[in-house]
Amino acid sequence: MGNTGAGSGGAARGDAAVRRDRRRVAGGWATVWLAAVALVTVPTVSGAAPQQAPTAGARSATQAGVPEQAPRNSASAGGNCDTKVSPDPESGSKNGAAVKKIKERGKLIAGVAQNSNLWSHRNAEGELAGFDIDLVRQLADSLLGDRDAVELRTVPVDRRQQALEEGEVDVLVQAVPITCRALKGTPEEPPVDFSSPYFETGQQVLVPEHSDITGFNRTLKGKTVCTAYGSSGYELLSDEGQKKYGAWMRGRPNALDCLMLLQLSRVDAVLTDSGTAAGLAAQEDGTRLAGPQIGKDSYGVAVKDGADDLLRVINGTLEKTGKNAWQKSYDRWLKDWLGPAGPPEPQYG
Repeated sequence: MGNTGAGSGGAARGDAAVRRDRRRVAGGWATVWLAAVALVTVPTVSGAAPQQAPTAGARSATQAGVPEQAPRNSASAGGNCDTKVSPDPESGSKNGAAVKKIKERGKLIAGVAQNSNLWSHRNAEGELAGFDIDLVRQLADSLLGDRDAVELRTVPVDRRQQALEEGEVDVLVQAVPITCRALKGTPEEPPVDFSSPYFETGQQVLVPEHSDITGFNRTLKGKTVCTAYGSSGYELLSDEGQKKYGAWMRGRPNALDCLMLLQLSRVDAVLTDSGTAAGLAAQEDGTRLAGPQIGKDSYGVAVKDGADDLLRVINGTLEKTGKNAWQKSYDRWLKDWLGPAGPPEPQYG
């Protein structure tokens, strides 16, 4: 039935004690988060440094009221194409070259994040945990009969598609949105293929707890809102956010950079997908989700372009064996923040 219950604006969160406990486990305060991302206990693709939001620079006198320009050639997250192109698990072989490679190796190599709270973050023991990590282990069980037959590699956002193309990882389970841009590729990024959606989301506003902003609406008038370049939120703020609601936009490479600006009171709100927003709200005390979700996006497991045999295994896992596991994982990590929901219905091309 999909994520129909998501977008409640935090109304379905647990009581204060549960919230404080989750924040402590997740690394709530910014100083704890910065310490966590500095840990290097899993490999990073191509030896790149672990993902870490840069320190925000000094704010100029005009930045509060003037939207920043996007980088030159910043590609849209959208575009016109059919994103329902993943193969039906019963449509062909589930033991082609991609699957055989994993079985011969004896482990699944998964590209993940290490600072995406609730999805793939370091817990109090320094181990990666979250909704995405649970899914990786489900896939390893389907492929190899062993949930622990996994090697987790952190992949910088700007190298995700290259990491798949060059065979450094078998799958990306990193809350990756299914977009036309990723499916088609760009001069800088090779195309990738996606599973059927494993999570449905939409854009949502994150604000300080005592903000008078109530969502993506006229309460944004005159307010500065941060969002990631090239995201669905960037498109919303470039168009409706400015023309209809009078919001000012600041663009940053990712939502974590936006959170730091919010912590420093350099922006009034962050606009990002609800899954990420939930993680930021759980991480940072004194923030909340405001208003319902806007629009619809989907996360998928990304694989190298043409690896249909692997996609059939992944889709079969999501469709048959993964529903109960999906619900258990969602209820553990996300229900308190996004409300009741169920797994998305299969979407095949």
